[in-house]
Amino acid sequence: CGKVAGGVEEEGDAETGWIEGAAILLSVVCVVLVTAFNDWSKEKQFRGLQSRIEQEQKFTIVRAGQVTQVKVSEIVVGDIAQVKYGDLLPADGVLIQGNDLKIDESSLTGESDHVKKTIDKDPMLLSGAFLYTRFTAKFTLTCAVITKQFLS
Repeated sequence: CGKVAGGVEEEGDAETGWIEGAAILLSVVCVVLVTAFNDWSKEKQFRGLQSRIEQEQKFTIVRAGQVTQVKVSEIVVGDIAQVKYGDLLPADGVLIQGNDLKIDESSLTGESDHVKKTIDKDPMLLSGAFLYTRFTAKFTLTCAVITKQFLS
């Protein structure tokens, strides 16, 4: 009943065997196209959000002895940023002033505990971390490249 005898395929299987291969190939092409479109769509949304944040988000910095508010995209190495409770750190830097400073680095390290930072012990602040303290803090920017971590 439809068995292959002596390694020879039946005539009906030989004529329709290509359908399986074509169906698999079509399925793979569909999955690749849908995934590519989805990735492109998310990237387009991310770029729009990134440009909006760069235009709207402002930080208080000290530049050349003057306290000013600048957009995130205008921050440069050497600026002294003043951050307050709940701020997302705009760039990497070194702490130069702050009391009872606690940072949420969970988006960077995966650890849910807040990290205590002091000038003497662990003064490095990483871009994309949130500030959790009652007081304001100042830090010198060592890297002014705005990363995806800051924008997510």
